[in-house]
Amino acid sequence: MGQINYDELLKYSVKLVEDNLKTVFSKLREEASSVSPLTYDIIEIASDYTLRGGKRLRAFLALVGYWSREWGSGDLATITNVMSGIELLQSYLLIHDDVMDRDELRRGGPTVHAWFRDKCLKEMKGDCVHYGDSQAITVGDYLEATAVEYISRANLPGETLRRLLETYSRGLRMVAYGQYLDVLLSNKPLGNVSERDVLLVHTLKTASYTIELPLHLGVIASGKYSEKILRELTSYAIPAGIAFQLRDDIIGLYGDPRQTGKPVGSDVRGKKKTLLVVKAYELGDHEVRRRLSEIYDVLRTNEVTQEHVKFIQEIVRETGSLEYNEELIKKHVENALKALEESKEISAQAVNILKWLLEKLAYREK
Repeated sequence: MGQINYDELLKYSVKLVEDNLKTVFSKLREEASSVSPLTYDIIEIASDYTLRGGKRLRAFLALVGYWSREWGSGDLATITNVMSGIELLQSYLLIHDDVMDRDELRRGGPTVHAWFRDKCLKEMKGDCVHYGDSQAITVGDYLEATAVEYISRANLPGETLRRLLETYSRGLRMVAYGQYLDVLLSNKPLGNVSERDVLLVHTLKTASYTIELPLHLGVIASGKYSEKILRELTSYAIPAGIAFQLRDDIIGLYGDPRQTGKPVGSDVRGKKKTLLVVKAYELGDHEVRRRLSEIYDVLRTNEVTQEHVKFIQEIVRETGSLEYNEELIKKHVENALKALEESKEISAQAVNILKWLLEKLAYREK
């Protein structure tokens, strides 16, 4: 095989999964209309939210995983359904995450709970905030059920399909543990949250789900998996995923909303204990700690202003926390690269693509 154009392969993967997702939503629209015209809003917002953007990183990794033993082999329809399933799962998790974080904007458009709330305010009476949250939870559950359906559509022998669904279910439980801890840490005093706590959340909520799970689902769906290649993919996925999340937190604090699709400082308003803030508290003097504790432990969410966000931006730089996080990203990138270089089972093409992707994950700007 000649030289692979990675950007073109990524575009191909995005088109493959998005074309399939459009077909998925077309079928769902038919199903919903046969139930009741009142259910149309479920499809309208679920489809818009899922198709309005996103990196399709997990779908791409599932494809790379599928070809990680033998590049370009296998049945494309099988992995396309798995790719669609992982993206439907992503929408489900993001919708629920938006409710928990009280975010209003996602991928340049309204979050699902905000969309339903605003629709309620225009067309109905009652507690529209609660209505929005309730319907967003329902849409998330709806998409997760659909994700399971498409994961299970993979045309695989019974034992392989069982392993695929078992891996999917365990991956989702890891996310749940991570999300639980994330919410818990958001409600603990800042001084009681450690770097170890934060990195555990990153491992469970991001690394195991965003990188490891799609790679594992892909290689299992190929039928060419072994315990050894699963371990090798994990050795890459965990440090790569942590680097990805650390970068995501930096972008969340300093990024341009026009590029990110989310308001700057939303993590601050959500009282999220990122490593940027935890390390700033650890490295800061008494006055820095006092002010950080006031923002994270005393103020209500709706009392956190843009001035508070600006203070966090400044103090993270001044204490050296930003530099520390950048160095930690570099360390995890080196560990992920080492895992690839020591791999015996992953194909050379997959190794090179995962190296290329690692650079994009760890050093992106949006």
